[in-house]
Amino acid sequence: MKRLFKTLLVLLLVLMPITFASAKKTTTTTTAAATPDKVTMYVFYGDGCPHCEELEEFVHNTLRKDSRVSDIFDVVYYETWYDSTNQSFLSAVGSTLNVEIKGVPFILIGDQYFSGYGSTMNEEIVSTIQEEKNNSKYVDVIASVVAATNVKPNASDPEAKLGDNSKDDTKKNDVIGIIILGVTVVIILAIIFTRHNDEDEDEEDEVVEEKKEEAKEEKAVETKTVKKTTSTKKKSTKKKSTKK
Repeated sequence: MKRLFKTLLVLLLVLMPITFASAKKTTTTTTAAATPDKVTMYVFYGDGCPHCEELEEFVHNTLRKDSRVSDIFDVVYYETWYDSTNQSFLSAVGSTLNVEIKGVPFILIGDQYFSGYGSTMNEEIVSTIQEEKNNSKYVDVIASVVAATNVKPNASDPEAKLGDNSKDDTKKNDVIGIIILGVTVVIILAIIFTRHNDEDEDEEDEVVEEKKEEAKEEKAVETKTVKKTTSTKKKSTKKKSTKK
């Protein structure tokens, strides 16, 4: 009996560390993974695709400047129309997601995706980035496909052609300012010129009126003089007649 008790005690002492180790491992496995520092937004696009260009402009001009997400996401672009490697990779992504990808743009954030693009999707894209940033089970599908296929797609930067919009906006504002200033100067000069002409015309009119008045006065004086002379002649004639 004592021998059996000792044997059970030894087995208990041997099995206890194994039990605790298994429990610790299970606890580690089931513990929620840490949320990502940044969420990666993957964009598959075609060079020359108009909807893709609209998406690029949204990302460049709006999304990157949106204080809600600007610090918590990155963007990686893969061109698929002219890059056969990226075409094949996109097909592999579709197989992994169990979805048929029919065209571009195709947006992938974590394991959530958008097929096509329209401005009505903007807020949904923002909210998806926020959700995935706080998702303890965040999965980078692209990294998984790369690991599974050993194929690394070729990234590109279509936003580069959009340039620095802040500088472009400054240039546009400068041009607009110069145009407005030029128009203002032209208007002011036109007003001054018009007033000057009006003043000259008024002066000319005054001179004409003065001359007319002077002419009238001179005519009136001449008329009076003629009348006076005529009257004097008549009186002289009467006097002569009387003398006879």
